[in-house]
Amino acid sequence: MTLYPVSLLFILIWLRVSLKDPDRGVSVALAALPFGMFAALAVGGLSVLMAHFLVLLCCGVFAIRWASGAIGRLHVPRAGILLLLFGLYSLFSAIILVRLFAGTFLVFPLSFDLKGTAVSIYFFSTMKPLAPSNSNIAQAGYILISIAFFLVMVNSLRRRGAEIIESGLVWAAGVNIALGAVDLVGLDNALSIIRTADYALNNEHALLGFARVIGGFPEASEFGAFSAAMFAYFATSFLISRRRGHGALALGSFTCALLSFSSTGYAALFAAAIMLALHARHFAVRGISWNIAHGMAVLLALALVGLSAALIATPFLETFMGLIDRLFFDKANSTSGLERAAWARSGLNAFVQSWGLGAGAGSLRANGLVAVLLGSVGLPGTLAFVAYLWSALGPFRAFGNVRAACFFYSARVAAITYLAAKLVSGTTPDPTLFLVAVTAIAAVAREVHLKRAARARHGTVLA
Repeated sequence: MTLYPVSLLFILIWLRVSLKDPDRGVSVALAALPFGMFAALAVGGLSVLMAHFLVLLCCGVFAIRWASGAIGRLHVPRAGILLLLFGLYSLFSAIILVRLFAGTFLVFPLSFDLKGTAVSIYFFSTMKPLAPSNSNIAQAGYILISIAFFLVMVNSLRRRGAEIIESGLVWAAGVNIALGAVDLVGLDNALSIIRTADYALNNEHALLGFARVIGGFPEASEFGAFSAAMFAYFATSFLISRRRGHGALALGSFTCALLSFSSTGYAALFAAAIMLALHARHFAVRGISWNIAHGMAVLLALALVGLSAALIATPFLETFMGLIDRLFFDKANSTSGLERAAWARSGLNAFVQSWGLGAGAGSLRANGLVAVLLGSVGLPGTLAFVAYLWSALGPFRAFGNVRAACFFYSARVAAITYLAAKLVSGTTPDPTLFLVAVTAIAAVAREVHLKRAARARHGTVLA
């Protein structure tokens, strides 16, 4: 086991915060999410990211407090039950199904090497016969950690309110913007101390001469997707609550997503724009103040003036169209596009070859959340995952309370934005810590509102 020295600083910060208030330890864990390539330690060749390590500490503290009766009974909402079913089936698939179907068909393994069967002259990914590996245990472990974190957050939210979780997201957004700024100015030496995971680092890629910003992540697509999801959360929150700090975080996150020059990040931004438009009626509940309307008009006018000047004085239009072509229209014929298409086909083939049961979590590398889920955990796991999302984020009538509406709709828009990115470039079935965080906020906001509405109806009937 290898423990990286810088990890001690993060652990000490978590300890100091958690000793004063154990629930605040969750906020520290969320603040570590932008460090997507920072391994706290390495065990058996597997890198344990700092965020996951801190989440394990949070779960351990929660288990001790629950066993001692310090926090009352454990509450599991309906979305949590469905997520538990997904986790149990994922574990079953990683242990049993991968052995049941071992050797019956070829897959792209999660661990990348050149020892398998080459399938194309355009990319280096190779295929191997399906077989159990450390990746099965690792992916099942990540899924179970995410589920445990969901339960911890749900119980913290019920006891302390959503502000305690949102404070962690505020720190995460701020840290992500800061890491993006450091990467933008080319301080790779400074970032090397938090790039300790055994992942392929793509920090030298450029697009038409523009350096792609990756922040604390190993590649631009992950940074772009996370930044777009942060923009979605804080833009929604700003439009409902009018908190200027959230507006600044939304603007900074939007800029980071743009600077990633990632088709995944841009697709997520497009999804965020659609979701913001669909939720516009919730923003108009309080009306738009004169100052905000005036500020938006000024910003729009400045943007139009700047765009007009750029079109006249620079080759902006040609450069912009070149970027669009490279990111979207030519993507399918690029090396990355061909490789990801092959991964997606492999995932769907695994679904068919395993009779719809799945080849096992961690058994294969696919592309796109649909192909990943179907290939890894089959139809049962996919249905459980979709049911969990629907239970937490599904259609819901308008909230009467602005504060509750702010938390629910911000979490929903952020979750759907992040899911849109995963639909484009997701490679593993792990729900991820960010997704379970925002779905926990949405699930508890919905549950509390329903209970208050039921009590109000009950009181009306009694009256």
